[in-house]
Amino acid sequence: MGLFDRLKALPQSILAVVCFFAIQSCNKEVPDRIVAYSNDFETAEKQGFTIYGANGIEDSTKIFNFNGSKVFGRFNSNAVVFQNNQLPKHNVIKIEFDLFIHDDWRGNFITPGAAVPDLWQLKLDNNPILVTSFSNGTNDQSFPTSYYPTVYNNKAYSNSWATYPGVCSKAGQNNGTSFYKIEYITSHEGPIELVFQDVLVTASNLCIKSWSIDNLKLTTTLKQ
Repeated sequence: MGLFDRLKALPQSILAVVCFFAIQSCNKEVPDRIVAYSNDFETAEKQGFTIYGANGIEDSTKIFNFNGSKVFGRFNSNAVVFQNNQLPKHNVIKIEFDLFIHDDWRGNFITPGAAVPDLWQLKLDNNPILVTSFSNGTNDQSFPTSYYPTVYNNKAYSNSWATYPGVCSKAGQNNGTSFYKIEYITSHEGPIELVFQDVLVTASNLCIKSWSIDNLKLTTTLKQ
């Protein structure tokens, strides 16, 4: 007799108990996963964001039309801070966003007299989780690895999803902007603070190099 036939032979009261515990067991294996925040910046919604420059908080519109879409940028010598204290209860978080690197980023090239190249970093609750370099030229870059603690020399544009024309100093050059999808999953609880920031060794203006972000999404998971 097969399993199905044996189940049919059980009294209805016992069968109901078996089914109940089977369902409860399955439910325990399903984590509570929620898209807690999503922003494509098409409506210029920036609640929760604060932009810092060399002189403190900047009051800026900072929504830029690029490649047929609106992105949050462009930035140069800025720290973009996102805070959200209304996330659902969770113990795991997934951070996703698009990163556009515009114009003359030179990867692992170190300006004479400097100790490190121009870098870009992402911090989660004041802890750096990505510190890396990008290249829109012939120099190697660190990404997709971090620049610290070991310097890796990856080819320019490594792990980029696409390249587009630059917007200023490399305007008209088809690979003057590189496009990356960033994803990071970690254990996490409570409110969140993200810092998106360029760390430039030498001051430069917005036309020489800049960056933008788009499609920021936070997915929280509560694992039992």
